[in-house]
Parts: sequence; C-alpha cells; structure tokens
Amino acid sequence: MNWVRVCSRQDLRDGEILSMDVEGRQLMLIAQNGKVYALDRICTHMDADLSMGFLAEGQVTCPLHLSAFRLEDGMALNPPAERPLRRYNVKIDGNDIYVQVV
Repeated sequence: MNWVRVCSRQDLRDGEILSMDVEGRQLMLIAQNGKVYALDRICTHMDADLSMGFLAEGQVTCPLHLSAFRLEDGMALNPPAERPLRRYNVKIDGNDIYVQVV
C-alpha cells in the first residue's frame, strides 16, 4: 500500500474541492465538516470533471448531468450515473495530507 503526500492542510479549506493527479489517477480532495475525502474526479456516467461540480452536505454533484455522489463511499445517488466513484483512504500526519494509492 502506497501512501502519497498530496498537499498540506493549509492547501485545502473546508467546503473546497482540490483537483489533482496522483500516480496517473485523476483525483479530487474534498474537505467538509472537518473530514477530508479523496475520490476519483471523473464522473462515472460521462467524462465530466467533478471538481468543477457542486458541493453540498455530504455529496458532490456533476456539473454536466447533475448526478450526485456521496463523499463517504462514492455511491451514485441518482441517475444518469449508476456506478460509484472510487474512494481512497486519507490520512493526515501533522500538516501533511496523504492519499493511499493501490
């Protein structure tokens, strides 16, 4: 299991989506209510960039066709998306945020 440092805690404010590429994966980091989530940032329905989407309580909504995905587990909450986003483990060590890339 490979932990990759992706940013510092100051780089990600609560209620913000940070887009990044990590070891060939297109990811987004989201901070909400004191938690940090790492998910694939490309919608499973079409190739829309979810980091350009809308963040609401516990979910991110695709800017293209408005499918919503739950931050906790990446589950698609409404059509047209049916498949979940891949979620990645996150750890915070001091001021550094790491994502586990497998």
